[in-house]
Amino acid sequence: MSPHLALFIIVVILVVGGFALGTHRNVRRGHDAMDWAQGGLPLVGEKTTLRWLGSSVVQLKIPNAKRPFREAEVLFVLEPRDIAPLWFLARARGRRDLFIYRSRMHKLPEFEFEAFEPTAWSARGREAQLRSQKWQPVTVRDPLVAYAPEPPPAASRLLDLAALSGCPLVRLSIQRADPNFEVHWPLAELKKLPASAVFETLRKLGEQA
Repeated sequence: MSPHLALFIIVVILVVGGFALGTHRNVRRGHDAMDWAQGGLPLVGEKTTLRWLGSSVVQLKIPNAKRPFREAEVLFVLEPRDIAPLWFLARARGRRDLFIYRSRMHKLPEFEFEAFEPTAWSARGREAQLRSQKWQPVTVRDPLVAYAPEPPPAASRLLDLAALSGCPLVRLSIQRADPNFEVHWPLAELKKLPASAVFETLRKLGEQA
């Protein structure tokens, strides 16, 4: 066997092995997240459909959500552990496993407001987008920044409610365009809390919109 062929075989084994291992880790983390969520999902909807989007995103859709939501989805967005170079690059940029909740509301929000951690990968470029839409800065506590078309009446109350114990808010968005309501939290910290408390917080946040 030539050295070049031997090197090629070794690289293939490493790539395939890394993909299999990374996929297995994400599947396990995804199932752990789904098991955790079962303790809170009935608070926002009785029937949920499950779909894996690749090996890094678990989507739970709730087509008939309870008020104040009309329909909702939960996304567990995992690090791309199945592709080692992308995983190392993503971690260097601050990407971690993320919980995302999105919903259409039964009625359009009475105001629009967005707060986010500006260095978070899921909010990258968002500040420039909001400025281009002429949204104005809203004073909030660090490390968050916030914007709104006009000063919202409930900004402080919303952020206090979204500040779960030991789990920093990554993004909160309330807007008249779809999705009307969106919340991001880091998944690792969120799973330390009871799912029932998390989904009850989502319901209360939705009622404030």
